[in-house]
Amino acid sequence: MNCCERPKLSDLKLTCRDPSVFHRTQWSKLPAVVFIAYRVVLALYILGFYIALVVEGQSNGGYNLIFLTNVAFIVFVVYLLVSGLVAVTDGCILRKRNNEEMGIRHVIHWLLFNVTINANFIISIIYWAVLYNSARSGFFYNFHVHAVTSIVSMIDLIVTAIPVRLFHGIYPVVFLCTYTVVTLIYWATGNGTVYPFLDYDNNPGLAAGAIVGIFVAVWAMQGFMWAIYKLRMWFWIKCEGQDSILQPDQEQDRHEEGL
Repeated sequence: MNCCERPKLSDLKLTCRDPSVFHRTQWSKLPAVVFIAYRVVLALYILGFYIALVVEGQSNGGYNLIFLTNVAFIVFVVYLLVSGLVAVTDGCILRKRNNEEMGIRHVIHWLLFNVTINANFIISIIYWAVLYNSARSGFFYNFHVHAVTSIVSMIDLIVTAIPVRLFHGIYPVVFLCTYTVVTLIYWATGNGTVYPFLDYDNNPGLAAGAIVGIFVAVWAMQGFMWAIYKLRMWFWIKCEGQDSILQPDQEQDRHEEGL
């Protein structure tokens, strides 16, 4: 195989021949206990932040789930909880067992990985480039939901051993399609617009263009994630040495890329 080989339709599946990639780091010099502790502590911290956010929102009239930021942050919280659970379950409890097949927890983990990382990057770019207003208060909130999410996403792309597939961009596309339908229902029922660039009443052309642009951005972001994954693999091979043992999926990627 060569580096110009086209992606296969089979890449749409959430299947992996080595489920250990979901509970360990790519880098052997990082102790497993440190990685597991990172997963658990981060999940608990973000969960605590989200609970405080909901409680404060209820006292101020309710936590509005119509905003993409809030929905995506819930997905982010669930992703971190699942990743922490997988790290503890597979990295500690089942560590000495021979588990060669993926379980439902791994499928959910990989699905959420693709959705949340892609969405986090896009939301951060849109917010800081288009929606951010320095006059507004609430920097602590904005930093967590519009910056910490992307920082953690980048760390996961670099540190974890989870593979990235180009065709897995279909999952964040489905997520955003669902959200777009929700905004249309919200507007059609007389509740107005959610974001200025989704003004279906006064500027439907802008709304349509924004939706198309976001879907294009999803695939572009998936390509970016895939490139970071390939770069991670390249550095890993260089740092760990050519004789390092590759997990099956990464061995295939290495041959396909001519590494």
